[in-house]
Amino acid sequence: MNKLRILEDYDSNKVKLVQFEMLTNVLKYSYTNTDYYNKLFDDNGFDWVNIESSFKELPILTKDTITSNSESLISKKIPRSQLVKRNTGGSTGEPLEFYSDKPAGLVDNAHHWYLYSLMGFEDGDVIVGSGGNDIKKELRENNIYWTKKDPNCVWGEYSFSVLYITDDNIHYYVNKLIEIRPAILRGYPSFFDKLASYILKNKISLPFHVKGVNLTAEMCSPAQRDNIEKAFSTLVYFEYGHTELALYCYTQDKSYVYKSSPIYGYIEVLDDKGRDVGIGEVGNIVVTGFNNLGMPFIRYDTGDMGELAYRNGGTVHFNKIQGRNQDYIISKDNQKIFLTALIFGQHMTAFKNIKQWQLAQNEKGKVIINIVRGDGFTIEDELNILVNFNNVADIELSFNYVDHIKMTNRGKHLFLVQNIKET
Repeated sequence: MNKLRILEDYDSNKVKLVQFEMLTNVLKYSYTNTDYYNKLFDDNGFDWVNIESSFKELPILTKDTITSNSESLISKKIPRSQLVKRNTGGSTGEPLEFYSDKPAGLVDNAHHWYLYSLMGFEDGDVIVGSGGNDIKKELRENNIYWTKKDPNCVWGEYSFSVLYITDDNIHYYVNKLIEIRPAILRGYPSFFDKLASYILKNKISLPFHVKGVNLTAEMCSPAQRDNIEKAFSTLVYFEYGHTELALYCYTQDKSYVYKSSPIYGYIEVLDDKGRDVGIGEVGNIVVTGFNNLGMPFIRYDTGDMGELAYRNGGTVHFNKIQGRNQDYIISKDNQKIFLTALIFGQHMTAFKNIKQWQLAQNEKGKVIINIVRGDGFTIEDELNILVNFNNVADIELSFNYVDHIKMTNRGKHLFLVQNIKET
């Protein structure tokens, strides 16, 4: 966090130099310590004198490439005991399992604390987070839908589970918020929009001051943003980051323009032919992370798209980020179950054995899951998915194993095909 504070006083040229030094260091480290990048750089004739231009000639790193070359991407310098296994469900339906070193997670935490500090966080302030955390059945039967953590947990001293909120129990969530009196809220836009609508509809005046609402993981509409700001009488701060630990962006004022951290990673915004897009254009977000030395990602295709506002030195600004939509399925009792929490928030063990998957819903309470199986996929993975769904809602699942999943016209995989229209 101190490094970010120091950068505030640097001019754009100095920031750019700092970032280029970090980029150079991660390239040299990856070449020296991983078999994959050693071969890749040699095969592409990487020119260490003209690093910037030679870097742009390296091929884009995809999820398929990572999965196929997992072992050779792992650093030989870091003992396996010091690596952390991570996974992501993949917003485009392509799950990924990978490794990071432990310090990378600490750098990520520092960026979150920095954003809280911009909101005015002070020692003793309570942060309430939200996510796809499982709550034991006996607690839910007593209308408890949250867990308490260490007060210094970066994700919040309290974690409200978004998996179980319904029209019938939402008042328990709001009453708990009033009891806790949090200074900062963080989590999914869909969750806090639902709380906000309830608060405004019932004309509830919150007896505490919220310094900011940190929204992440989903796209948020202007109407939802306004709704949340009105209900909690505060400013929304958007965040855009990844489990892959390769970039971190945030907003900090009413412009809602995303600003990247130049010391977290190097960001490229490219068209479909791999060329840099112009100001105001939308492109694919490709990143090179500086902090995960356990399994470096160089020119990694995030699968997300962003509208470039401008680049100032080593800092990229986005007008918009087009990442995870607020996709949802509908249960038999007509409740919306948002996939950000149900799928991406639970980090299922089955992810590692799925090449691609797609959900399709044609009627309430029933979902078809199309899966392209990986070599290690077994009935245990199917059961893992079933259990995670059934812990949340009464959803009838049908598994359909396929050889491929049709892409959109832009070459992306649509994660949910929702054929039920809202009424």
